Amino acid sequence: MLGRIIAFCAVFLLVFATAYDLEARRFGGSFKFKSSSSYAKPKWSGSRKPKAAPSRTAQNTRGAATTRNVSSAQARGSNLARTPTNHFSSTKQKAAYQNYQSQQQSKFQGRSITSKSKAASRPLYQKAARNARTSSGNYWDRRDNFYGGWNAPNYVYFGAPSYGMWDGFFLGYMLSHAMTPSYARLAYHHQHDPGMREWRTEMDTLAASNEELKAQLDALDAQVAELSGTAIDPTYLPAGVNADLVMPPDMVAELKPTFKLCTADKNGNYYAFGKLLEDQAGGQVNVEVVTTAGSMENLEGMQNGRCDGAFVQRNAFTTYADRNPDGAYNFERVSTPALEYAHLVCNRNSKVKAVGDLIGKSLLVGEEGSGTEVTWTEIVAVDDTYKEVSTRNVGGMSALQDVIAGRSDCMLYVASLNTQLMKQANNRGKELILVPVNDRNLDDKTYGEGVKFDGHIDQSGEQVYEFTDLPSEQYANIQDGFIFTQVKTLSVPVDMVASLEWKGQHPEVYNDLLAAVGGIQPSIDSLTDKR
Repeated sequence: MLGRIIAFCAVFLLVFATAYDLEARRFGGSFKFKSSSSYAKPKWSGSRKPKAAPSRTAQNTRGAATTRNVSSAQARGSNLARTPTNHFSSTKQKAAYQNYQSQQQSKFQGRSITSKSKAASRPLYQKAARNARTSSGNYWDRRDNFYGGWNAPNYVYFGAPSYGMWDGFFLGYMLSHAMTPSYARLAYHHQHDPGMREWRTEMDTLAASNEELKAQLDALDAQVAELSGTAIDPTYLPAGVNADLVMPPDMVAELKPTFKLCTADKNGNYYAFGKLLEDQAGGQVNVEVVTTAGSMENLEGMQNGRCDGAFVQRNAFTTYADRNPDGAYNFERVSTPALEYAHLVCNRNSKVKAVGDLIGKSLLVGEEGSGTEVTWTEIVAVDDTYKEVSTRNVGGMSALQDVIAGRSDCMLYVASLNTQLMKQANNRGKELILVPVNDRNLDDKTYGEGVKFDGHIDQSGEQVYEFTDLPSEQYANIQDGFIFTQVKTLSVPVDMVASLEWKGQHPEVYNDLLAAVGGIQPSIDSLTDKR
């Protein structure tokens, strides 16, 4: 009996060893690469700018410390440690906005004929523009608090939502408080404003059939008459009333600075990150999400002013600096929101089982200027045998469809986890397979000035590449294996950068923007989480 047990164990070990060896060969002959669980976030003492050429010294600029976790940023005293004052996703602020949109604006029956375009010439508008970035607290929170407890009379909604630079709801509030001296003075000092005059004409018309409204207008006129002869102050506001509170919400939005954030294709996570920031920062900054081809185009946009901020694969900084040695890199890194993976997706009929099998095959390497193209360019730079791979600059859904149809053998797609594109790929398990990008020759080669490709350090001193693994069930339909289905591949961090010029122009709201960047990190973590 003991002999049978020993014999069985020996057979089992032989089978397991054989299977293990097969898997080891599939993964490039080695299991020495680090798993993604060992990935350590870069610890930056400050923001850095990449060098324009190897001879230059990396420069540090004061700014936000890099973070992926708000609590760790707090421990380091980062700008991101500050509690956001513009939490657009907060329940209170959303309720205030929805209250205006659904319960107030939709009730107005009138329509103004006074143009808002001329409002910029009004002194009160200019005062609002000056104060918009220094007002304490978020607009919608302040608006909600200002009107809290006031039940607007029905006649307020008989007019228009706005009259020139005046919010129709605020003018109704002014009329309702006609006996309050400060609001009577407001009506007096602005009685010649085109929007105010139009509002009064419309109210007089409505008062012909509304006794309550007529009584309020008479009370207001009596108070205004007592101020006759007082010098007109076109910037007058009651104490405690910020200038933006008297203006229509859509006009207030125009007062906020715009931060143009370059991302990538709408099917990728950069775009999703940007939309998260657009919502989070909406109280103080208008984040305008710009679609691009990816990292290299984003860096070009940072150079020419198209972008005020951008998401950039970390390997793109050095490549861009090499191609543009005279460039001035006037930006700082403000966060490292995610880790990206090299997804090599192949048609099953291509017989490509590992990155080394690409020799002589066709590969789609993303759009020109994308981070995917940068990654492939650097792989070729490290190991020139990959020059024998036939490549084309096609990316996104077009590339995926080409591979599914067999018009191309494979596509490379460098992105964080759970993008819409990879979800689409995972649904086509009959046609597609996810292939390891783990050529151990890459680990033995040197990059740049004698630095190994694995753990390559960029010009600002941060790690760029690491061999990691995708968990077995991440893309279950396209991850094959006899025993092990995790896929070894290259990974690279993604950084968010912000323009130092924009920072200098908008110092009042820059920290609010950084707070919003920290505020969206939990959502990004959830979006890019491993299975």
